[in-house]
Amino acid sequence: MHRRSVVFGLALVGLAVPAFAILGLGDIVFDPNNFEQAIKEFAQLEQEYAQLVQTYQMVRSQYEQMVWMAKQVPVTMASRYRAIATPWTTSSATNTYGTTAAWVNGINTGQAVSEGYSAATEPLETYGSALANVPDDQQAALKSAYGTVELTDGANLAGIQTIGQIRGSSAATDAAIENLENDSLSSDPNMNTEIAVLNKINAANMIHVRGTQDTNKLLATLAEEQIIHAKRERDAEAKAFNNHIRFMTEGRAVMAAQAANASDAMLAWRMP
Repeated sequence: MHRRSVVFGLALVGLAVPAFAILGLGDIVFDPNNFEQAIKEFAQLEQEYAQLVQTYQMVRSQYEQMVWMAKQVPVTMASRYRAIATPWTTSSATNTYGTTAAWVNGINTGQAVSEGYSAATEPLETYGSALANVPDDQQAALKSAYGTVELTDGANLAGIQTIGQIRGSSAATDAAIENLENDSLSSDPNMNTEIAVLNKINAANMIHVRGTQDTNKLLATLAEEQIIHAKRERDAEAKAFNNHIRFMTEGRAVMAAQAANASDAMLAWRMP
């Protein structure tokens, strides 16, 4: 580098612009201004060259790092990392009297759920005009208990619908997961580029989101059934409290009315 600097400086001196001497004799003299400018330009070129060398070394190091990062694992990924999938288990039942087939179809596919539920459960009739025959003080409790059965039917239908839809789409979901697994374990360079890997990560995240959503649906269904079960228990406890309150309020008067004149009635009784 020092030798190149000396040679380059001498060349610049040789190329210096000539200046005519005094008296016009035409002698060639040294111009210090041109030489100083040439030295400055040479120093700047030397700095730029050093910067280029440094940039080249950095780019080369980055390239070598990228080449190393692009290497595949030295194993056959498909045979080493493939996990065995657990197949979905569908619902099944005998259909001796033709009441369960539609239910099984609904809970496995999510189709015709209402028809299947109706065929397999005891139908709930209505009181109609007979409700007028129920004492007024008993109608509120009767309607509440009747409503609990209706709510139970609704929650059961929603649960069957959710389970059936999840089972019905399980084949497509399993196929998507299998394709993702095959692409992830592939040794094809086109499947292992940075963009390809990012796309597979995104696909895996979306499958996870879908699975989480299905889980939340099932949990919501279970929570609804638990709420209705809690309502049934609450209604039973409220009925017990109401009966106790009525007994404590009216029981003494009722017993007194029943016991009034009991001795006279017994004394007046005669064998027929």
